[in-house]
Amino acid sequence: MKRLMITDIRKSCCDRGFDLVTAVFIREDPKDCRVPLLLDEKSILVLESATAPEEIAAIGVHSGNQYIRIRAKPDHGLTVGDQVQLGQGQELD
Repeated sequence: MKRLMITDIRKSCCDRGFDLVTAVFIREDPKDCRVPLLLDEKSILVLESATAPEEIAAIGVHSGNQYIRIRAKPDHGLTVGDQVQLGQGQELD
């Protein structure tokens, strides 16, 4: 599974009662001992996945970053800078 880092969290103006979370894909560092938080795929909805053609400073995405935008319930417990992983933390064969 790929790791992601949360770069932005804001209230959704379209879906009241939900947050819009932006995360960029990051390379795993074998020396990094931190365990990423696991996101339950049943509690989120991926709205967009793209590669940024240019910097989008408002959501913390740099040119060339692969990122996703997620709709999540406000009690998600995430903060900007958190490393997360989708699913159960196991690779599918």
